[in-house]
Amino acid sequence: MTTIRGVIASMLTATMVLAAVPAVSTAQQPPPPPAPAPPPPPVLMPDVVKGEDGPTTPFDLYSVGAGVLTVARMPFRVALCALGVGVSAALLGATFGSAYRETGRVMDEGCGGPWYVSSRDIRPLRSTTGLFDQRMERYQER
Repeated sequence: MTTIRGVIASMLTATMVLAAVPAVSTAQQPPPPPAPAPPPPPVLMPDVVKGEDGPTTPFDLYSVGAGVLTVARMPFRVALCALGVGVSAALLGATFGSAYRETGRVMDEGCGGPWYVSSRDIRPLRSTTGLFDQRMERYQER
């Protein structure tokens, strides 16, 4: 005679045995996805790419002067940036956060911009002749 306990025990045993066996699917498996195409080569914009044959600035007195000017103005830049941060924090607090654009502008005014001086900044562009020299050259050509 089978009791209810025997039926439950046999059902649990069958469930455990069937759970351990991997499921066999009779349906057709989907094909594997196609391999992704290789990404196209990056397009380099001509204004972003620097030419290697461009003129390089030599290390000369202008480069030394740029380094001296950078070091000399650094404490003033730090002080101006700290003042900008303080004023912008006070402005943001006084307006309860509603003047966030103006606060950003105040901080950008104090801390923005280049913090170093390059030799190109202090090097003269070209030796331009004055108006008198140009007229003299034209007069001498006649």
